[in-house]
Amino acid sequence: MSRHLNIARVVIDSPLPHLDRLFDYEIPEELSETCQPGTKVKVKFSNRNMEAWVVDRTQLTSHHKKLAPISKVISNYPVLTPDVLALCQVVADHFLGNLCDVLRFAIPPRQAKIEKNHTEILKITKDEPNDNFSYSSITFPPRLSFEQEIMQKIENQIKANRQSLVMFPNITLVEDFVQKIKNNNSDINVRILSAEQEAGVRYQAFLDILRQNIDVVVGTRNAIFSPLSNLGLIAIWDDADENYFSPQSPYWNAREVAITRAKICKCEFISFGKSESIAVNELINQKQIDRISIQDYQSNKYWPQVLTLDNSTSDPTERVKRIPSKAWQVIKDGLENGNVLIQVPRLGYSSNLQCSNCKESARCVDCNGPLILKQKNSAPECKWCARIASKWKCKFCESKDFRITVIGQTKTVEELGKSFPGVKILTSGGSSILRQVDTDNSIIVATPGAEPKEINGYSAAVLLDAYLLLGVPSLAATEESLRKWINLFSLVKPQSEGGKVYITSDSTNRVVQSLIKRDPNWLIDSERKLRHDTKLHPSLQTISLKGDLVEISQLNELFKSDEQISILGPRIFEKEELAQIVIATPKVSDTLNKIRAEIIKFSAARTKPVRAHVNAYDID
Repeated sequence: MSRHLNIARVVIDSPLPHLDRLFDYEIPEELSETCQPGTKVKVKFSNRNMEAWVVDRTQLTSHHKKLAPISKVISNYPVLTPDVLALCQVVADHFLGNLCDVLRFAIPPRQAKIEKNHTEILKITKDEPNDNFSYSSITFPPRLSFEQEIMQKIENQIKANRQSLVMFPNITLVEDFVQKIKNNNSDINVRILSAEQEAGVRYQAFLDILRQNIDVVVGTRNAIFSPLSNLGLIAIWDDADENYFSPQSPYWNAREVAITRAKICKCEFISFGKSESIAVNELINQKQIDRISIQDYQSNKYWPQVLTLDNSTSDPTERVKRIPSKAWQVIKDGLENGNVLIQVPRLGYSSNLQCSNCKESARCVDCNGPLILKQKNSAPECKWCARIASKWKCKFCESKDFRITVIGQTKTVEELGKSFPGVKILTSGGSSILRQVDTDNSIIVATPGAEPKEINGYSAAVLLDAYLLLGVPSLAATEESLRKWINLFSLVKPQSEGGKVYITSDSTNRVVQSLIKRDPNWLIDSERKLRHDTKLHPSLQTISLKGDLVEISQLNELFKSDEQISILGPRIFEKEELAQIVIATPKVSDTLNKIRAEIIKFSAARTKPVRAHVNAYDID
């Protein structure tokens, strides 16, 4: 680096929107060799010592006044690459956040001891962008393995001297896929990158990816910012999973960032899973993504037989039972041929209590939280503050009697134990999750997402309390129910091997219909059309804005006269003294720019911050 480039352009590590810009600092002579773009430094800002990222070096010009010097170079390693910096800036702009906030996701916390072992810097030659890239979506039927298909694509990228990035919503799926890569081809140089790793392990993997010719990175949400220099493929499994949506500002989601990075890098993008997401379905409808079909997708060799309330009995009394007679029979028959899986939506003994007399919900006298039972014959306990309500009485009718309205996992085990004495019953959920079942002819009671694998496949499964998933007051309820149920289908033997799934719901329900039709994307397509009718994402870009009533009212005034933009709200949260509006707009860039300009004004005026969610998982 030339000595005359003695000015560092830095991004201050500050959450304030009006400070989200570049500042110039002089580079002292003794720091000239180490203060390079991509390094983190310390600077004086408003009489405070603050950290900052060096993003560029330039030379002193006539417009520069006397500049403060860089105080210290924190690390000699330029860990922020130009490609990752450019991606982070696009993400910050699109999701109405600060660049420094996005950089926290992209660069793991520094581990000085790990850096000492990385003395050699390997210069990686970057190939010219590939113009023959494609964007595609693959939906795999329940019992068809996806691993071989994706590994073949990874090997194709290696032959072309390019790298791959594969993402999963949780570390368990990441580790499983990496193990299968190693079993299939031990010559592939693979690294795991996940925020769920220990700090030292994560930073070691990050430096390996930065400094070595890694073939493939497999990781969770933050892995989308991996410092890969020669990307040829980005693949994301089950992109509708809530884990892909960051719960921290600027509330980005991995699917949108993955598509953005694929466009920047001109590399292949694949969304793959057991069903499409509504967002990907919209892109397919717009012909921005190609749908790849699987031969014999609806075959009995991939799908279990589906039984529901209305096709299992003509007796109306059966419809009010939590576990109908036909479901008991499915469990009994299934135990003769292997293990049986029971899915329940709630943990605990009972997750909701109700006054037996007036039917009002049983609430805590201190915080008004819902009361639950943790086990049989225990006193009610508040779900929020954990207060024991041993002397509870209804505040409306003063009755002291309550009844269970929502049964949890523990009580389900109790009911099954009475009907199947001598049968081993295992549970999986909460903090006690089984990864695999090794017993035979047992019942496994699991919550959604915690179902353990069965090497040969479960002989049968029963989905209890289906109404709880279907009735969630959420924008994503339909899509989420489908995902959780079809993921369970993938654990059950196909119909050709006698596999059955009983769903405690009518066959007229759209989610159940899609499973009976063996066409989950029929439901997703239907849901996408509903989003168009209601002018919600993905038909339009939605921006949720929450803050003080004064600032939210100003933002409301800014857009309410625009006929192309629809506004929900304002909604008032009296307890928090906050207000919220949700903007749906086809003019994405213009709307985002106007909102950002207002947020910067609010920040400079030292008002309370406005929280912005772009295309949030749900409208809360």
